[in-house]
Amino acid sequence: MLGAVCISEEYGRKELSFEEILLDETQIRGEIWILKEALCKVGGVNYRLCAKRGYELLIRIAQEYTVLRLSGDQWEVDNITRVLEKRSWILWNSKMENEGIWKEIQAEDEIRTDCYLIGRYKKELLSLGYFDDAVCGIVSEGQETAIRCLEQMLVRDGNFYEIYDCTQPILIYRGDDTCHNVLDIFAESIGNALKELGQRVEYFDMSKQQISELADFVNRRFKAVIGMQTYMFSVKWKEGCGKDGFVHDSINAPKYHFVFDHPILLRDHLTQLPHRTCILAPDGNYVQFVKKYYGHEARFLPPAGNEVFCGSEARDYEVVFLGSYGKDLLEELRAIRNLDRKRCYFINRYILFMRKDLANAPENAFRETLAYYGIPYTKQKFVEMFHRERWVIYHLADYYRNKTIEILLNKGISLHVFGESWKRCPVLGSQKLICHQAAIGRDALKVYARAKLSLNIMTWHKDGFTERIANAMLQKSVVVTDRTTYLEKNFVNGEELLMFDLENLKKLPEQMKELLVDEAKREQIAQRGYEKALRWHTWHQRAEMILEWIEKDKG
Repeated sequence: MLGAVCISEEYGRKELSFEEILLDETQIRGEIWILKEALCKVGGVNYRLCAKRGYELLIRIAQEYTVLRLSGDQWEVDNITRVLEKRSWILWNSKMENEGIWKEIQAEDEIRTDCYLIGRYKKELLSLGYFDDAVCGIVSEGQETAIRCLEQMLVRDGNFYEIYDCTQPILIYRGDDTCHNVLDIFAESIGNALKELGQRVEYFDMSKQQISELADFVNRRFKAVIGMQTYMFSVKWKEGCGKDGFVHDSINAPKYHFVFDHPILLRDHLTQLPHRTCILAPDGNYVQFVKKYYGHEARFLPPAGNEVFCGSEARDYEVVFLGSYGKDLLEELRAIRNLDRKRCYFINRYILFMRKDLANAPENAFRETLAYYGIPYTKQKFVEMFHRERWVIYHLADYYRNKTIEILLNKGISLHVFGESWKRCPVLGSQKLICHQAAIGRDALKVYARAKLSLNIMTWHKDGFTERIANAMLQKSVVVTDRTTYLEKNFVNGEELLMFDLENLKKLPEQMKELLVDEAKREQIAQRGYEKALRWHTWHQRAEMILEWIEKDKG
């Protein structure tokens, strides 16, 4: 398959072999077109090189694809432009060659690339009989730094692998059926975005592959490893295998573990982690919690939205809600009271403090509760006690979710809901509640595309953002959501979305009714929200951020 086309005025038509390009970089001077599929398969541009990036890339492409050299006239005669129209191609440009380089290219930068190529293709150069000549070419320069660089590349020390790993696969775990395969959709979304950026992506499918297959990765090189709230990072070597600790400690690459629930729910997975693991969370409070109580590196990076617009001319759904109907908080409290009255008093006080300030993080309310009862604690003890009552967070979130839904229905707002949970909810008999089958992935996008308003109720993310907001905005539906610190800092209420307060839900129905009847205002908000999400909240932007972090964490 054709992987690259070089346009040269100096030479005629020729299929260039890997050996010819490796031995003579002048063969590929001129304009270069590269198949995006080829760019992705060979690992993309090696931005850790400061010189000869295009040349190094074409060597890798030539190992997998045909590289064709043409003169300008032959370019037209052979109708290669028609081929380019049928496939996805990119023109190699100065940005790709120089991006990230803040200085003028020096001779030592070119020598470093040459040393790297000699180290990487030592076996091929030996078989061609040109290894000694290549080495002599560096040594003859007489520069001590060049000779030292060559030695590093030939023995393949850390300096070599720093460059080499930039073009290796990014391993992503997928196959998790949690939450109707939402995590699997996230894994696929970030993988596709990375591929679009020219990265080589490899998946480990947990639904099809055995955990024991992780051992196959130990002797391989990866640019990074990514997981979506997965147990895979917690896997340890079996006793008697000759190795101890986490399997991922034997995989020398930065690891990024997306978590979407409050970190206290994931205590068992987050208490210990492999080396070089960074937690990515959708809420600023979660980031601080991970750092303080688990002692791990953590960064804010929420899930994002899909750029594919499933536009519908008929916005025939007035209001949609894609969440599930929650559990009954009072029923849970009654069950605990019958078993442990003292504990029930504690939980009631905890809930009271949470409801007193609905913008506060639950761990702060829990600390207030401990102080109220004069209970001393260490950091470890706090995590243990908080973990025991972790269920309160989501039961209270469910309580306010259900309360919001009931208020809207009682005020005559038609609400389209999706999934099995609604078939057993107390408000099922309401004429304003329209139940549909579950809408996941692309089906969810189609739902947002038909909605005038998209209701979002946070799962107690008090400083967060979710993919539901992003996806609704990218389908030009007006997002109506409870406020968070992040949303207040990054969105304009009433212009890009509508935020409401959980402690003042009575105002919400009238606010939504006003938007439903004011088409012009609704469309303005939807357009502004769309533009904000398109700029900042697609998986493409998340992938770019991860690539920036990989470069920061590569050591």
